[in-house]
Amino acid sequence: MKVDSPAPVVQFSDVNFAYEDGFTVLENINFSLEYGEFACLVGPNGGGKTTLLKLMLGLLKPASGSIKVLGETPGRRQANIGYVPQFSKFDAAFPVSVLDVVLMGCLQRSFFWGRYSDEQVAMAHRAINEVGLQGKEHRGFAGLSGGQKQRALIARALVSEPRLLLLDEPTASVDVHGTEQFYNMFEELNQKFTILMVSHDIGFVSRQVRSVLCVRKTLQIHPVSELTGEALQQMYGLDVHLIRHDHRCSDKGHICPHL
Repeated sequence: MKVDSPAPVVQFSDVNFAYEDGFTVLENINFSLEYGEFACLVGPNGGGKTTLLKLMLGLLKPASGSIKVLGETPGRRQANIGYVPQFSKFDAAFPVSVLDVVLMGCLQRSFFWGRYSDEQVAMAHRAINEVGLQGKEHRGFAGLSGGQKQRALIARALVSEPRLLLLDEPTASVDVHGTEQFYNMFEELNQKFTILMVSHDIGFVSRQVRSVLCVRKTLQIHPVSELTGEALQQMYGLDVHLIRHDHRCSDKGHICPHL
């Protein structure tokens, strides 16, 4: 991916966050995400993963410290951020097509009757092709499989052609084979976008992920090659061992855990 700026795409400096009840979620968070990077954010439930994403999006404000996203205060560059939330719910009875869902990612419609422009429709078709759903543009969203729905939601995040892609557990409803296909897709998308992905599945840390951000109130950064059982034990509070099953996880060399 071509680097068009020396500044990090995301920069957290001494960030602390607590909810109104005084419960501290994040403490002294310092990290940066460089252009063209593919990083994975892992940690236990309640450890602060989704809170970090909401801070980047400007949906939450830190108690102290500073955050820069694409060189600006969070919330000022939303047009340049593609976000796939952890849970997206659609009324199964609502007759919405794949193309309709993807077009929802367009931030503006034309003034005339609130319609999408021809250019936006063309961008939606390109995003649909990028996630491998070509030919399903007019299929009902409710009738798709879990993996296909997730691909449509990723296409919705891509339609605005963002510079940063935030994925909150994008493979949660996908089987093992599908997860591997998703990682291959993310590898291709990483040629165009900086990616930060939240994952609860520590068994599928792809070799394409350059670094792993481990968050449990505080944050530590590990290169994938240094992600050890001891590091995960500190983070999850469990006896975790990492076992390589290269013969089962294909030539991608995924790291598989044993709990």
